[in-house]
Amino acid sequence: MPTPNPARTRRLLAAGAASVITVLALLLAGATSARAATTPVYKGTGWKADTANGIYSISPDPYTVVFADMTARTKLSRYFTGPAAQLAGLGIKVIVSTTIDTSTTTCPSRHRIIVHYTYRPTGTQGMSQARSCYAIADGSAWGGHILMDSEYWTSSSWFSADATTNEARRKDAVSHELGHILGLAHPNVDLDRDGVIENGECVRNTAGLRPLMCAPNRGNPPVTAGGKFTSEFDLPGLRQMLQNYYLRQT
Repeated sequence: MPTPNPARTRRLLAAGAASVITVLALLLAGATSARAATTPVYKGTGWKADTANGIYSISPDPYTVVFADMTARTKLSRYFTGPAAQLAGLGIKVIVSTTIDTSTTTCPSRHRIIVHYTYRPTGTQGMSQARSCYAIADGSAWGGHILMDSEYWTSSSWFSADATTNEARRKDAVSHELGHILGLAHPNVDLDRDGVIENGECVRNTAGLRPLMCAPNRGNPPVTAGGKFTSEFDLPGLRQMLQNYYLRQT
């Protein structure tokens, strides 16, 4: 049986609205790979499992993306194919279907991810939301609802005046919420040691890119990186979350 998590929200701010925090590039040279772990691991450099909301692992069984209505399918379907391909490379199966599912239950059927396209789903400007659920029996990601704020598409200059940048940010927004459904939390940390974990306060790779799961977002990614989980941070975390499923069975 599934249990719903408290809904997580993230705010994608218009360009210039969020403060920029300069942080050091942090990479763990020679870090132990997820595949080498012999016990479950729930956090690492630039990633963190959403254990606070009951998710400790990702199941190897397929997850299926469906849509709340035709508009959601038309607008958002293509934004899931890129991250699904990335996840497939890790052994995490996410199927992007054409199915319409109008279910409003808090937790849909097992491994179903229902995607909504709606104006201000939380009632707050710029907020999208992941309503994830977890399996009580083993703490694995169950599925849930993704509610994407339509403002990202209907306001042509929501993120910037550049259409290419805007599209990369939209891709990031969708993948970020998918990451939450699969059990990743925001990896922000108190890098400047001022006692406060702030928006955007996340590690960076050598190219200066934050994890895709950074809150409230990682800023403007390179166009080619839009919607892609980072190879140094997010992907090792997702790989470990899959490995945790097997490790927790023993």
